[in-house]
Amino acid sequence: MIQLSVIEKHEQIITDLVSKLEKIDAHSDKILEQLEMSIVYCKQALKQMRETVIQDGFPDQECEIYFFKKLKPEIFSKMLYYLEVYDIQSKLPVAKCQCQIQYYQRRIDRINEFMQENQTELQYFKCGFCHFDKYYFTRDSSEIPIPKRNEYFLIDEKFHTWHDHTFSEIIANQMLIEYIQKELRILDGAKGAQQPYLKSKSKWTGKKIFLIELAYGVHFTQMVNDGNSEIKDIIEGFEQMFNIELKEFYRSFVEIKRRKIDRTKFLDLMKSKLENKIYESDL
Repeated sequence: MIQLSVIEKHEQIITDLVSKLEKIDAHSDKILEQLEMSIVYCKQALKQMRETVIQDGFPDQECEIYFFKKLKPEIFSKMLYYLEVYDIQSKLPVAKCQCQIQYYQRRIDRINEFMQENQTELQYFKCGFCHFDKYYFTRDSSEIPIPKRNEYFLIDEKFHTWHDHTFSEIIANQMLIEYIQKELRILDGAKGAQQPYLKSKSKWTGKKIFLIELAYGVHFTQMVNDGNSEIKDIIEGFEQMFNIELKEFYRSFVEIKRRKIDRTKFLDLMKSKLENKIYESDL
């Protein structure tokens, strides 16, 4: 039996979580129920991660930094994101269009305030700096003054570092801004629409990650708008075409890159099926 490394164990937890999240909309078509399930799955994954950290630790400081800088925020940010979306949806004004637009804009203002208050960490995150990693993302708190430690760090020093929560909040806020901007576009379209929206009758019944793989294939071949379309525009087109939500497509792309073999699994399957059909029709 192959012994997984500590990092591989955590990466497997992330992969399992993504798989569970992709299947949630099949269990319920109610947004709040979907969000509740998503939050529960994220909590379970974080609990698994914590148990692994306590039990196995890390072989070296480099692994510890990688975990608290990259892996833990990947799950923690999802939980924070779903919690915020749940809060938004449960408090969304009943009145349509203008009231809801103002409500979403206030939420964006709150996000901007957080980003402004954490400019140093935001710059560190965006620029990919690493010179303070041993202070930001290791659990050795001896050089961090107590007033600078966040509440999570103080509550559970075995599973929190100085800034893994800050990085998680930054990632969650980026996802949240995308979500709010999408909702605003929908409201703006409803507000100024002259023609009724014709909903597609097609529904994607395969794995979400396969459709995302297809979307990135279309994006990178630059066949839409002479290659000037953003990936999010192509994703939105697929969402409308197949009546599906692809909320975290950029995270799914990370999962695709992590595949050890068959990185373009769905595109390879399409190619194989098409070639077989062409071959059969020639017989």
